[in-house]
Amino acid sequence: MEYFLLLTAALFWGGSFIATRYALTLGGFGVFTLISGRFLISSIILLIITFIKGRERISLKELITFILVGIVYPGLYFLFETTGIARTPAFISSIIIASIPVLTGIFAGIFLKERLSWKGWAGAFLSILGIIVIVLMSGQRGSGNSRPAGFSGSTLTGVLLVFCAAVTGAFYTTSARYFMGKFKPLTLTTIQNVLAFIFFTPAAAVEIGRHGFSVNTGGFAAVVFLGICASALAFLCFNKALSLIEAGKASLFLNVIPIISLVSAWLILGERINYLQGLGGIVVIAGVVFASGKARIKNNPAEVISL
Repeated sequence: MEYFLLLTAALFWGGSFIATRYALTLGGFGVFTLISGRFLISSIILLIITFIKGRERISLKELITFILVGIVYPGLYFLFETTGIARTPAFISSIIIASIPVLTGIFAGIFLKERLSWKGWAGAFLSILGIIVIVLMSGQRGSGNSRPAGFSGSTLTGVLLVFCAAVTGAFYTTSARYFMGKFKPLTLTTIQNVLAFIFFTPAAAVEIGRHGFSVNTGGFAAVVFLGICASALAFLCFNKALSLIEAGKASLFLNVIPIISLVSAWLILGERINYLQGLGGIVVIAGVVFASGKARIKNNPAEVISL
């Protein structure tokens, strides 16, 4: 049962990159409209579940802290990630985001003085090296590369935006220990989703006012998938699995997300990447696996894999 739940979460999170890229490039959605719509759907679902299970008490001071931290995550994180995905193949985006646990280890070592093992540093080196290769090869087309109309290749701007999202996510995870010890994962995730909807809705209204709102069925379906599956059900599946299996074993399933994104992007979007970018991706994944071989996830899974 637990492995089915973990695989389901990984499939949903891996598919989120494809759904986001499709909605932005072929579905007719703008960046802010997509984010607002996605988190409107997930917020409704999570709020219903929260009220059924019982909500936790949150003081005014804690709420203000939530809002201030929310500027970084979900605010800047999803702004960087979504804007970057529009300019970067789904697989490349997924492997850069997969480096968040490694970047978190680096930040924890620098700012929290937490000791990082030699495996952690070696994995961090490999991951950063792989990302550098991807950055250097951005904008180059692979042999025989072809894409559906509306898709652009990997650009330096897109890769850097997604990397900024990874850095932002790692910084948030490092600094959010205060919340992790005081609130349940469901409460944290619900508040984060609601804040994302509140933050991005005004910008979405301006975006619609300027460019109109003309989306197709595929784009609408992609946003519904993001709201229901990637932002709500995936978290619930992963959280349930954590109650049935060791966190270290559960975390290994997160490493297959880039592979799911690669296969899905090839099958659904017809995306291809050049060979050196593929090599860079393998190096990043190897670094993450090496660094997290004996890791234990103690924080909210929605913070580890914020998709």
